[in-house]
Amino acid sequence: MDDDELERKSSYCWDSDYLVYDHQCHELFIVTRYIAPAIDQDGTLILSEDNLDDQFPYQTLTFDVDFINHDHVELQYNSSLGNRAFFIGCNTGFALSTTQFPELKLNSIYFTDDLTWAYRHREKLKCGGSFSSCYCPIDLHKIQRILPAPIWFTPDPDVDVDVDAECFA
Repeated sequence: MDDDELERKSSYCWDSDYLVYDHQCHELFIVTRYIAPAIDQDGTLILSEDNLDDQFPYQTLTFDVDFINHDHVELQYNSSLGNRAFFIGCNTGFALSTTQFPELKLNSIYFTDDLTWAYRHREKLKCGGSFSSCYCPIDLHKIQRILPAPIWFTPDPDVDVDVDAECFA
């Protein structure tokens, strides 16, 4: 999605803010999730007055990430998360190093859909592939809905865990 398209769509979007704390770097971020109230299968924005019967699902379009700079008491826009992966949703937001956890995609935002109020009362769930547990621009067509919204287990990145198979016997 180019900047002009995002600007046009953002005037119709809901937004939801999340605090994300990077425990290892002691940095705090604000993540803004932009959600279009109704999107057709081809990605066309549907206006609210054309979606009175809730035929079209809402869809997460993109995220903005701002670093909270305590020294200058300002927000600084981040265009990249670098070697981090962010986790946001119903519970506390946190960041993990993709160097320490190589199974995570670097520069990614993993999210659970915490806007369950928006579709809780619908008779049919017409998600049309519009919800995801992982935000990656190339994966937008593989998005699935999970209900109820899951929460993240927050690992302690400072603890080195050596799992003993006897623990699971």
